[in-house]
Amino acid sequence: MTRLSLADQAYAHLKDWVVHHRLKPGARLRVGDLARALQMSPTPVREALSMLEKEQLIAREPRRGFRVSALDLEGVADLYDLRIALEALAARQAAKRLSPSDRRRLTQLLAEVERCIAGGDKPRILDLEQDFHILIFEASRNRPLAEMGRTILGRIWMIQNVNLLTTDHLHRAHPQHVDIFRAIEDGEARRAEILMRRHLAFARQFVLSRLRRKGDLLSHILLGFEDGLVAVAGGEKPLPRRTSRRVLCAESL
Repeated sequence: MTRLSLADQAYAHLKDWVVHHRLKPGARLRVGDLARALQMSPTPVREALSMLEKEQLIAREPRRGFRVSALDLEGVADLYDLRIALEALAARQAAKRLSPSDRRRLTQLLAEVERCIAGGDKPRILDLEQDFHILIFEASRNRPLAEMGRTILGRIWMIQNVNLLTTDHLHRAHPQHVDIFRAIEDGEARRAEILMRRHLAFARQFVLSRLRRKGDLLSHILLGFEDGLVAVAGGEKPLPRRTSRRVLCAESL
């Protein structure tokens, strides 16, 4: 088994914290704080931050270091438009190139989702439904497309992790995933592409409608936390002002 370098380990942890909002949009990232939280030296943390910058999950500010990226409404719309184009192509190519191992992995994943739905395990369902989209990229057997797709999905999950956990749309996604997989399994490339476009266009419309509502949780997350607010699954709660827009310390992480 390949051992990850410290930079790769730091990257994996920091990306997870950004995607799951433990590091909030707009939060300033202090290398020293992050190094203490990760219990490693600053050097691999700096390397990890540079990797995240390339994925546009964080942004570098001249003479001020890094901040977690925050998108505006137009940026989210553009991101979803690109996602739709990439995943529609992935679904079409997967229908033509699906291997027995791809079929087995997707079948097992969808079966596990069914079990989790019956058990009410919403966080696990979310992880699996996101894995579904990654597996479709992999099943396309188009390496450049899969690499682009993973980068885009990393940014999408920043939005979807809260969107889906605060609505009932997570359960609605599963039947659509099943239909997409059946089209891919049957080699119906055009149908797979159409179903994927329809599935993601619905998600795009729903997310944008939430972001247009000023009081919606997604709007607060997208714009950052100017007033010391921290997002939780069921709403918001105030934090002491000194912690607003700052990376959490090691004890909090």
